Amino acid sequence: MRDKDLKRLALVIAYPALRHLPHAEWDEALEQAREGSFDTMEWLGIMAGVAFATYLLRFDADQAAALSLPVRYFIQFLAAVPILALIVGPFYLRRTRRGLDQEIERRYGPGPSVLER
Repeated sequence: MRDKDLKRLALVIAYPALRHLPHAEWDEALEQAREGSFDTMEWLGIMAGVAFATYLLRFDADQAAALSLPVRYFIQFLAAVPILALIVGPFYLRRTRRGLDQEIERRYGPGPSVLER
C-alpha cells in the first residue's frame, strides 16, 4: 500500500464525512473545517485535559531533588505529548468533524444529513 493510499484511509477513518466529497477537495475542506472555532464543550474538555495532564506530570520532592531542572522538563515534555494526544486530541477531532459537516453543508446546501448524501 502506498503512503498516499494509507493517508487517505486514515483520513476516511478519522473523518467519515470525507467520503461525500471528491478526493481533490479533501485538503481544502479539511483546512476550512480546522479553521472553525471550538464550542463550549470542546473548550472545557481541553482545559480539563490540560489540567489533568499537568496533575499527572508533577514530580514529588524526592524525584525533583534527584534530577536537574532541564532533565525534569525534558522528561515531562516527552510524557506530555502522548498524554495530551490521548486526552485532548478527541476534542480537536470533534471540532474538525463538526467543521467538516458545516463545510459540506455550505458547499452543497442544507438537506439530508451528511451520512445520507
